[in-house]
Amino acid sequence: MSRKVELAVTLGGDAFLLCAAFMLSWKASAIDQSSISPPAIVANCLILIYWLFLFQTTNLYLTRSKIQLMNELSKMFQVIVIGLIVIIAGALIANIDFIKATGFIPSYAILLISLLIWRFFWWGLVGEYIKPKRGKVVIFHNGDVGREHTHFNVVERISLHEYHNSIPKHLVKNNDIDGILIESNGVHHEEILKLISTFAETKYEIYVSPKLYPIIYHYSLVEKMDNSPFLKVIFHPLSSWDRFLKRVIDVVISVVSLIVLSPIIVLLSIFIKIDTPGSVLHTQDRVGLRGKKFKLFKFRSMVSDAEKYTGPVWAEKNDKRITRIGRIIRPFRLDELPQIINVLRGEMSFVGPRPERPAFVERLREAIPFYGLRLTVHPGITGWAQVKHAYDQTVDDVKKKLEFDLEYINNMSLRMDLKIFLKTALTVLKKEGAH
Repeated sequence: MSRKVELAVTLGGDAFLLCAAFMLSWKASAIDQSSISPPAIVANCLILIYWLFLFQTTNLYLTRSKIQLMNELSKMFQVIVIGLIVIIAGALIANIDFIKATGFIPSYAILLISLLIWRFFWWGLVGEYIKPKRGKVVIFHNGDVGREHTHFNVVERISLHEYHNSIPKHLVKNNDIDGILIESNGVHHEEILKLISTFAETKYEIYVSPKLYPIIYHYSLVEKMDNSPFLKVIFHPLSSWDRFLKRVIDVVISVVSLIVLSPIIVLLSIFIKIDTPGSVLHTQDRVGLRGKKFKLFKFRSMVSDAEKYTGPVWAEKNDKRITRIGRIIRPFRLDELPQIINVLRGEMSFVGPRPERPAFVERLREAIPFYGLRLTVHPGITGWAQVKHAYDQTVDDVKKKLEFDLEYINNMSLRMDLKIFLKTALTVLKKEGAH
């Protein structure tokens, strides 16, 4: 069965049951209108869109071959419970009558269980009787590859000696690969780390042979594949639901912060304009999630054209390019306030590895084999490395901070984000780690 057919059946079944649950609940309530009246149809469509968006956002439409049945059913149950709470809370706030009507909510909550029953039988049928489509992979190897790859459709085999630190464009363009498989006899560690780092910045899956586990376990997590000797490399433990919540939290905090801090933002803009000639905001190209470039906003804390003659360089202690206002706002990180806009636009998160400039990224990729792993998550205004280490001044500083960034990526959680927020506040109050 193709991915498109499986998705169409799953979506169709969900939509049918969601609409049926709404109509039956409407009939069971005391609402004095038909379930096919215009208000009922509009409400049904809006709630249908809401549920499908929620399911899609929490990755409940992955192909059957990529999920574990009971784990997905448990996740779907959690999503339904939280989704119902949001509907009830929103409806009570908006004083929507049909929510308060006798019998609607109990009936609706019970009927939504039909979704779990439907998914159980459908996923069970797909997993038991319909053979999943084998993923297309490119095998990178050193030494002989004698193992059978019954779980994959091997497109091409490439020796690690032929790999030149870039993704072979002909493979991506012509073969529509799903991922790569690395088989190794345990030597050439640096080549393997660079290969994993390069593909970590893409959407492709990465699988490795068990011999490589001692090499990569310091840098990333692995997941055992069912009925297969290979391991799947994963780069952060956040569930799809936690990623959704992290994004919601980012948006809410961004909006509230822009409203609350607007007087300070206006005052700083005026002071910067009076202090030295030039624009209030300073923009720089930065590298974000999966290598995507974006414009990062900061309050200008240096003289205009500070890098006109030097090119991209790291700031130094007692840097002469820093303005008078810059010396006041930089220790308190007030120059970072405009990056709230970057968070609101989805280019950054409040917590994550700091985004670096393209010129530095290319240089650091060559110097540090696993540097690209920082690009597997959204960059942040603050991060674990920022509260544990000072500003970058040398490549050795970057290597040290990379260790903290990878520690964060492999232990990501909303609780850890809160911990970093609190540590950042203490760091700012102590004027540490900035110049």
